[in-house]
Amino acid sequence: MANQSNASRSISTLVAVEQYMSIYGPLILTTLGIIGNILSILIFLSPRYRRQSSHFYLLSLAISDLCFLCINLIEDTFRNHNELYQSRINILDHSSSIICIFIQYARNTTRLLSSWIIVSFTIERLLVVYHPLKRAIICRRKIARFVVFFLFLMSFLININVPFHYGIINLTNNFGKEDTICDILPKYRSIYMRFAISTMITVYLVPMCIIGFVNMLICSKLWRKSLLTEKDNNDHLCEQRQKIKHSRRSMNILELFSCLHRSKSTSNVMKPIEQFERPRISSLSQSQSIGSLITTKANTTQINNYLSTERIQNHTKSNSFLNSSANYTPGSKPSPTCVKTYIQSRANRVTVTLLLVSCSFLLLNSPYCAVWIANYIHGFRNATLKSIKEITELFMLTNFCINFLLYCVSGEVFRGELMYILQCHWKELYNRNDGEHRGSYKYRPNDEIQLKESTTKHRPTKYVIKNLNYYPYKS
Repeated sequence: MANQSNASRSISTLVAVEQYMSIYGPLILTTLGIIGNILSILIFLSPRYRRQSSHFYLLSLAISDLCFLCINLIEDTFRNHNELYQSRINILDHSSSIICIFIQYARNTTRLLSSWIIVSFTIERLLVVYHPLKRAIICRRKIARFVVFFLFLMSFLININVPFHYGIINLTNNFGKEDTICDILPKYRSIYMRFAISTMITVYLVPMCIIGFVNMLICSKLWRKSLLTEKDNNDHLCEQRQKIKHSRRSMNILELFSCLHRSKSTSNVMKPIEQFERPRISSLSQSQSIGSLITTKANTTQINNYLSTERIQNHTKSNSFLNSSANYTPGSKPSPTCVKTYIQSRANRVTVTLLLVSCSFLLLNSPYCAVWIANYIHGFRNATLKSIKEITELFMLTNFCINFLLYCVSGEVFRGELMYILQCHWKELYNRNDGEHRGSYKYRPNDEIQLKESTTKHRPTKYVIKNLNYYPYKS
């Protein structure tokens, strides 16, 4: 008896936790997800994000997730709150049959559409990673529009059974009162499980298998590419170091020859002066010796200025040689290697963002699928599994809310555009020319700006040294 009472207490506690989590958990997640998806839509509609096909996929995903979250808030959250508190805020259950059918149709369609949009841009990213030279052909926004439109039609047709199976039905609630609910019609409940299984397969199982396999291929390809790139960079750095060593050796040899030449020329000039000045008095000889010392000092100053000029020029050349392979200034004509490196780094950032979205889809939907299958095996009669299923639905719901956070974490450009929205700078956000200017200058790598500043810092020094060379005897 004691064991049975403890078991019943644990089950009742689990049911109470499930009831409160089914109300307040979805309410918080849905509210945050609606705000995040609205901000994502506003950012992806800006001119900066109207170029690539992957951004169109993310825009479509944000719209689909927003629609699903709004429907889930009206249907499940308000209904659970009404069942627990009799708040009468379940507006869907008190609506007409047409509105009920439309909401259920939109819910099933957007849920299926979101899953297959993730599958679409994951496959596109696989093609880009394996065929980077055909990126311009694969990542066309026109193709992305066609794919999303095709997926929408397929989702619409797959859920064609919804208008015939759903409607407003009468029932008795937990408080013994007559109530209405928007749910599947009683005469179709015998075949409802077949449609539920097909929904689970098409919405979760098949997309998860495809996304998992494709992500493994993408990660393995990127890993091999990173190893090859690291090896090439090491070889390139070794070549650069060898060239810098040769340039330093030539500079040292040049300094040595210049010193020898200067010393030899000064000694040849001083010999006839000493022979000519010997018969004179000691005071004159002392004055001439002082003059020769001043001349020698001036010549030494000229040599030092020349050597310092050579050092600064070689240092500037070596720095520009080291940074020219990865950076370029907008004023100069960029090399094809610099452009290729910049485009590849930008493509890698997009790849990381898309991988995060697809991996979050796998991680957050896997518990819900596993518990749902366990409930199906037990005929949905186990109260513990049903309560666990309600909890895992929060993870499934998080999948529709977390994308905005992933964009903020992985996208520097996205964070910059978000700051324009938070500061209410709408003109700067949606101005096409300003967006292009920000895309070409503001989000360039910082090394480019540092390289440009370093070159401008050396210019005044060169100018002063050249003036000293023209007037070597001015101290």
